[in-house]
Amino acid sequence: MKIIKMANAMFHAQGIKEVKMDDIATTLGISKRTLYKLFKNKEELLFEGAKQAHAEMVEKAKELIRLSHGTMEIILALYHFYLSQIKNVNKSYFRELAKYPAVVEERHKHSRKNEQKVRAWLESGVKEGIFREDTNFEVLLYILKENLTFITTTTLFDNYTIEQMSDTYILAYLRGVSTPKGQAIIEEYIKKTK
Repeated sequence: MKIIKMANAMFHAQGIKEVKMDDIATTLGISKRTLYKLFKNKEELLFEGAKQAHAEMVEKAKELIRLSHGTMEIILALYHFYLSQIKNVNKSYFRELAKYPAVVEERHKHSRKNEQKVRAWLESGVKEGIFREDTNFEVLLYILKENLTFITTTTLFDNYTIEQMSDTYILAYLRGVSTPKGQAIIEEYIKKTK
């Protein structure tokens, strides 16, 4: 739906707090009354936007998985895609999400599903000889999830982009749990994507 897509773009660019329902209606060329007939409040619009964005990301991720060869390439391709989706989002958007519990819960629900898939890929990577067998993937997934939350919500590193911070955190962890074979794949991937 055009309204959801436009509102999402505005929330991402300006932050949730800065975007008023009036602004969305004006941008779309519709009355505020019409907008409120469709969405009872900003949280409902934000929730629907998060659902739509997630559905689009899932479709793109399926395509990337189909085109990738091997576990490490899948993980790196998905990481790169996710980063491309969030790197231009205003950091205040992530901070302000905490004020919308229904949206936060929806994101957590998707996150839990994704963790199961990532865990399966990591275990598959051990079989492929690209990840170390002595890695505690439960701990790793927890650390990665918490770091991603920290990266997108902290004000400590406002001088750095989400991309710079993610590369430092995530790629360092991936290198640390990878075998020399896995590290070689990571380095090759970095050369190709820089």
